[in-house]
Amino acid sequence: MSMTTAKTSSPSPGEASADKNVNSRVGAKPHSRHNARFRRDKPQLSCNHCRRRKSRCDRRQPCFNCSSRGQICTYTSESFADGKAPWRQPPMPAALSLRGRLDQLENLVVSLRSELVVNEMKSENLNSVARPSLSDGTPRFPAADSVSMNANINANANSSDYDIIPVDESSDCGSMRISSSELRYIGGEHWVAILDSIAELKGQVVAEGHGKGDEDISEPSSPALLLYGHRRLGSRAEILEALPPKPAADRYISRYFNRLDLVSSTVHGPSFLIEYEGFWEDPDSVSIAWIGLLFGMICLAVMVSDAYDSGHGLEAEQQPLQISLYREKIVQCLIIGEYTKPSPYVLEAVIHYVYVEFLLGPDAKEDLWFLLALEVNMAMRMGYHRDPSHFPEIPLLQGEMRRRVWSTILFSDIMISNQMGMPRMIFDAACDTIEPHNLNDTDLSDEMTKQPPPRPETETTTVLGLIARRRLIIALGAISDLTANAKPYSYTEVMRVDNVLHDAEASAPTPLKMKPLAASMTDPPIIIMARLFLRHMYYMGKLMLHRKFVYVKMPSEATDVFAYSRDACLNASLQVLHIQQILDEETRPGGQLDTMRWRMTSIMNHQFLTATMILCSLVHHERTQSRVQEIIAALRRTRNIWMRSAGSQEARKAVETVNIVLARANKGDEIVTTWTDDDDGDENGDSSDDMDMAKSTCALLTMNGGNADEGQLMLHASDTRLYEDERLIMEHPFPTIGQFEQHQGHNFVFNTNQWGIDYTEGDSWMPIGEPECMDSELLE
Repeated sequence: MSMTTAKTSSPSPGEASADKNVNSRVGAKPHSRHNARFRRDKPQLSCNHCRRRKSRCDRRQPCFNCSSRGQICTYTSESFADGKAPWRQPPMPAALSLRGRLDQLENLVVSLRSELVVNEMKSENLNSVARPSLSDGTPRFPAADSVSMNANINANANSSDYDIIPVDESSDCGSMRISSSELRYIGGEHWVAILDSIAELKGQVVAEGHGKGDEDISEPSSPALLLYGHRRLGSRAEILEALPPKPAADRYISRYFNRLDLVSSTVHGPSFLIEYEGFWEDPDSVSIAWIGLLFGMICLAVMVSDAYDSGHGLEAEQQPLQISLYREKIVQCLIIGEYTKPSPYVLEAVIHYVYVEFLLGPDAKEDLWFLLALEVNMAMRMGYHRDPSHFPEIPLLQGEMRRRVWSTILFSDIMISNQMGMPRMIFDAACDTIEPHNLNDTDLSDEMTKQPPPRPETETTTVLGLIARRRLIIALGAISDLTANAKPYSYTEVMRVDNVLHDAEASAPTPLKMKPLAASMTDPPIIIMARLFLRHMYYMGKLMLHRKFVYVKMPSEATDVFAYSRDACLNASLQVLHIQQILDEETRPGGQLDTMRWRMTSIMNHQFLTATMILCSLVHHERTQSRVQEIIAALRRTRNIWMRSAGSQEARKAVETVNIVLARANKGDEIVTTWTDDDDGDENGDSSDDMDMAKSTCALLTMNGGNADEGQLMLHASDTRLYEDERLIMEHPFPTIGQFEQHQGHNFVFNTNQWGIDYTEGDSWMPIGEPECMDSELLE
């Protein structure tokens, strides 16, 4: 009964609505079709993108949604009741349309950010900041007339006091790599982040890598043994059996002190030789950490030896085996010696092991950064960051060596952290260790009771290069701290740090000041390389400090306060690639720096890559400042150098990017200019070979119907002609383990340094070739 009553009673509002919906679906099908047809005929007032997204459209041209997304806003012809069709973007190829949308989005962000920067200026008086000048006479700070403000800026605004938020946000915050297997952050100053900021090029380079992309900065040849454990440790006796015979070990130690200036300053030569001789008399007289240090010194000497580079017979075959063996023994010694305990020689052994890992490959290895953290924390745990003068119990000799070790760690921290795109690890405010004194190792001894006076900086010593590098490292540290700051900072601070960098460069000792190679023919190769490396570090600081301001747009040239930064970044990029060209030429057989080829490491390559990507970005964004031909010529030269670096993934990526940029800059016509401008590329080459390679390279650029349509450009990176042609693979411009070159025959003689070791070739177990009378050959 109750059920009958419920059915006959008045339906509730919900039931009525449900019945209505049922009736509309079941009983009114013809009417539903008619309504659907009517809705399609209804004028579409939203733009096409908002209609597809089902978003609210403000019906402007362009609408807000399309503008914020960088999309081209289009309407149908029936969008307005009066029949007037809105402006419609002309049809264009899909790839070109993508570039148009990217450019539109970039321009929108640039204009909005520029307005924010200008509106936040507080005063126009820049005279309170000094304006030193570059070596070419260009003002080092914007001139007073370059900061006159327009009507939108307060008359008392000071452009040097407003907070800077650089416009190039696409790389300013760095690059985050997310994949199924890893998460990786790379700082905004890294060359990979600069490449990522050119979104269009990034996508094309990844596509042309056929799936390889750039998820890895580099594939290390082998993991760092100290990080991932070791199969077995071995006994002390087994470790000692791996040492070469004493005559061969003597040669390696001589090579270590004469060649490896970046790490040899951490070891006091005379004291080490006393311990070294005592070790051969009684192997049990030294600790296992000292043995690990000895293996590190020998391993590094093997890695930079001429015999390895010569690639002759059994010697060349044994060199990689030696390196692998000695590297393993360093790790075994560190583990047996419990390297986390602050015992003598353990920090020096770790420093040498990190440098061994560093020299093993042509590209950056992320393991190095974690090893660097170990090195830094061990040093601070042992108090190296505090000056020894605070602790009277530390002998004078040990105190001076601690300053040298700490300076070496400062250098490693800045260079490796920058290479990894990460902030540095050492905080200046917690450190007060002063720079080492300009003294030779023979000026120091265990018996001294008074610190000897430093030698004048006009005199070359074993530590002079370390002193010069440390001064630049302090400036680079200030730059790193500023650019890694997540909070906005003022342009006044930028210019203050710029002055610090210039002062550090100007303080270089006289023997290490830059001068032309033609005026350096009588100088030892190690001095010439030290000069080039110091200049390389100086330009590195310029790029780190000023790159963020390259793309800042100002309302007019009269208000352009960032012109100095743009000029500084462009000039530094060109000079870095000029250094690359010099080193490529002079490290070849017979060059002035033939014996210093091992110094062409991934750290120097990193700055070459950074400069290359900056120039590519400038060409891509058409910010070449009327120097487009100079930039393109520099890119062609560096491309030819990178193309000979067949074993480097980073070089492969550089070649791909430069090829794309040059093809677009020249409308796809690279067949005439790809190789003919490289007069220094191969002195023995044939012009017909160069043209053949130009044609081969251009064959890799697939154009749609032969037209220079940059949207259809495709560079096939997997085509082995680009990397493996015999005409391209000369000796490696940046040699690493596994790459050899032929030497002409020499009569070898080995004179060690000031400590008097002297052995002839016949005494050697594994002789290392070094041309007799090296300086005489340079003079010739």
